[in-house]
Amino acid sequence: MGHEEFKKAIHDFRVGLNEKDTMRLFAIFDRDGSGAINYDEFLRGVRGEMNDFRKRLTDKAFKIMDKDGSGVLEISDIKQTYNAKMHPDVKGGKKTEDEILFEFLDTFEAHHSDNKDDKRDGAVS
Repeated sequence: MGHEEFKKAIHDFRVGLNEKDTMRLFAIFDRDGSGAINYDEFLRGVRGEMNDFRKRLTDKAFKIMDKDGSGVLEISDIKQTYNAKMHPDVKGGKKTEDEILFEFLDTFEAHHSDNKDDKRDGAVS
């Protein structure tokens, strides 16, 4: 989302900021200074940093899934612990377990995009 889209959203949702404050808020959300706010920057701006409890819980889940202890979750690690058999779309025959697994993995891909420069690497660090 660029400057103009952000200004429009602030206006449309009646946040009540003037243009100067809107641009200051945009700069806070735009953590990498690219002039655009990506999905991850937006979520971090809205949710904030994880608290200590969430960090410990995330670390614990990561360690459980990191079967080889490499510090990186790859498909082989995740397949050993993630079970999609009971997912409604699998049970209903709409998707395969692998399709659900890849959707699950996509939630962790920080720079996923639907263009030719897609940077998905299939690993979660």
